[in-house]
Amino acid sequence: MNTAPENLSNDLISFAEDYLSEQEITPQETTWSPLQGDGSDRILYRLTYPEGSLILAINEHPPTNSAGVNENDSFFYICNHLQSKGIALPEIHDFRRDRGWFILEDLGNLHLNDEALRIRDDHQNCEALYKKVLAILPAIQVKGAEEFDTSKIHSPPYDKLFVREWESGYFVRAFLIGCCKLSIREDHLADELDSLAETLSSIEGHFFLYRDFQSKNIMIKDGQIRFIDFQGGRIGPLHYDLASLLIDPYVGLSDKLRQKLMEYYLKQLGRLITIDEKQFLIDYTVIALHRNMQVLGAFAYLSMVKQRRHFAQYIPIALKNLKQFLGLDLFSPYKRLRKVVNDL
Repeated sequence: MNTAPENLSNDLISFAEDYLSEQEITPQETTWSPLQGDGSDRILYRLTYPEGSLILAINEHPPTNSAGVNENDSFFYICNHLQSKGIALPEIHDFRRDRGWFILEDLGNLHLNDEALRIRDDHQNCEALYKKVLAILPAIQVKGAEEFDTSKIHSPPYDKLFVREWESGYFVRAFLIGCCKLSIREDHLADELDSLAETLSSIEGHFFLYRDFQSKNIMIKDGQIRFIDFQGGRIGPLHYDLASLLIDPYVGLSDKLRQKLMEYYLKQLGRLITIDEKQFLIDYTVIALHRNMQVLGAFAYLSMVKQRRHFAQYIPIALKNLKQFLGLDLFSPYKRLRKVVNDL
């Protein structure tokens, strides 16, 4: 029996049922199950029928840039672009741009973080699992940048202005002021955060940047690594996606494992491009600090403003990571930032 939710429009139900019928799938034998979203405002349904399942994704009011390119356009373009480079993303079976509706391949329910937490005490297998991901990441970054058309995505460039507004600035507004209720003005840290953004902007950044390359956006289907939520992709530095994975608070990898995975990644990357490993590690630390601030800003915003309270549980480990980064000699000049964070 068809279980299409009554709150959905007839047009949307017809869109899905027409596709099912074209594939010789009987709509009346299809079950519609809502899926729990995470940080996104998209609405997802799993359409299950006797022979399999599909995902219906609904994003009717996507963020749009001044050129009229929206988040759905980015998803569509990046998916096709990365697939052309051999990266395993979900197949897009149908897309109604004017309505913001997608029918997608169903990649199942097994996220990297679920499997990593299940086997985290089995250090050898946990390391092997992450190495499967890191064997693919350099190809995403290097090959994904080839022929990448930035006019077809809605995201702004990853530059010092963006970093100041949506990473370190987001951290101050959403986390320090919004979540921690600190009575400081944003300009209290402005000089130091401007300096950090300036340092980051000098790092080579002509690679494909996924920007949310973390364990909840990496799926495991039939033993293979697959990727979702790539619509924020753009051109940027190598280090950001690596940091997103290694300091991901959803799993909380040990320092020892992070070091092993860093070494493995550099070896894989070295097969594609020539890098100065010493400089790479310095640059990584600056970029990872910004990713860490962005994560805290996002968790604060999602848990307090969006009322998605489960994100609050990840704040302590993200804050611990930030304090660890700021304790490095590289960041000794940033005394006000250090004090504000260490006093939390």
